[in-house]
Amino acid sequence: MSNSQLPQALLTTPMSSVSTMNIETNVLDPIVINQNFCRFVLERKGILDTGSVVSVALKTENATGFLPLKTGIHSVVKRAVLRIGAKVVAVSDEYPHYQTIRRQFKTSEEKAQKDMIKVGAVDVLCPSNQQDGKYQVRDVNYDAAGTTATIPVEIKLTQADLGPIFSIRISELFPMMRSVQLPLFLINEPCSIELTFNTQSAAADVGSLCCLPTGAAGNGCSINLESVKFLADYLTYDDDRMDETAKLVMSDQGMIIPYEDVVTTLADYQQVTPDPAGDAIVEQNQIRDLGLSGMNVRSILISQSSQETDASDELLGKYKSEAYNIPDSLQVRINDRQHFPLPVVSESQKQYQLSQVFSTDIAVLNAEYSMDMATNKQSPRNEVTNQMISASTLEGHAMTTLAGKQHYEGVDLSNGLSNAPGSGVQVGQKPVQILQRITRTADNNADRKVRVFSVVERTMNIRGGMVQVSA
Repeated sequence: MSNSQLPQALLTTPMSSVSTMNIETNVLDPIVINQNFCRFVLERKGILDTGSVVSVALKTENATGFLPLKTGIHSVVKRAVLRIGAKVVAVSDEYPHYQTIRRQFKTSEEKAQKDMIKVGAVDVLCPSNQQDGKYQVRDVNYDAAGTTATIPVEIKLTQADLGPIFSIRISELFPMMRSVQLPLFLINEPCSIELTFNTQSAAADVGSLCCLPTGAAGNGCSINLESVKFLADYLTYDDDRMDETAKLVMSDQGMIIPYEDVVTTLADYQQVTPDPAGDAIVEQNQIRDLGLSGMNVRSILISQSSQETDASDELLGKYKSEAYNIPDSLQVRINDRQHFPLPVVSESQKQYQLSQVFSTDIAVLNAEYSMDMATNKQSPRNEVTNQMISASTLEGHAMTTLAGKQHYEGVDLSNGLSNAPGSGVQVGQKPVQILQRITRTADNNADRKVRVFSVVERTMNIRGGMVQVSA
């Protein structure tokens, strides 16, 4: 059964005909909560709307703090799990990193006019007010000289329990909820949402939950547990639409719901030894296997960032993907065949391949995506000589650190039929391989944590009130 064959009441697309709808909003408290974990149990009524949200607020040890610019409140959730009974329906591992990738494809208007308040992110850049041809962060408060900026007070974190409250939509926590809504009234097993939180107490943790201004007295940041709620919207329609859904569930076959899930693979890229000196370059080949055998894979996303034991970025926290001065090459091998005719090296081609995954143009600057415009191509090691981001400061940190920190890579494996079952590539017994050639220089020789997010197809079968999910 494809999404188009599901009852319209379960789809997130507009209905073909007008229908009476009732929305009941309940504010649910977690049944278990601490600084590391919380669990919500949903009521067995109506259809869970995809716009339901988790609300959360943070407080700092210091008088002030701010959320990672590109990630916002998504930094709070380390892992999200949707369970029905004892079965795991969907898992989002390394959630802040995955959501930071997705935010690259939101328009500047949506980021500034909606997400800045709801999510606490300030991730739009604009031409510098110094008229020097560079870029600076928009939507922050600048001083009279235009070179020193602070985060708007409405989204600043404080020591107070009653600070700004942000929200995370359930459709952001779980990719499946972007296209399908859960018919809770037809599920006999308890449905729960489990959230594992990031924590921040020591200097090495800074950037996990929030970022701090220069000169901050402490490093700690914690969740205001009283603020953590689940605002659940339960939808009910007229009897005909609800009966249509119930009949499918009570049929011999049951109701089969295809949906997307994300499989996360972690790897480490070790630095070369000894460190390249001067203009020396060292090529390093990396091959990583992805355990996707037997799955239908629609796309692959790759993130590379300095090891989390290293100092975090002062503005982006731990949620970034760093470009190399000399671009790396990317090839993917699936079912013993190379996906690209030739390895992808050009940074503009990588941007294009990434945009194909999301079927829309990327909404970050070239200066944020790569170091291509900032490096000297006549230098053997492509050293940075033309910084494109302004040296103006935000909360005391130079904005130049934003350059080349949104360098995510993507591989589109779909056949163009959005959300249609079987639109991806069916992987055989051999694992999918990521093949990269990295050029190490004196400027790019740190250990890196690599996160690979594979978007796969799964199915859920609801029959007689019981739920079964595919592997």
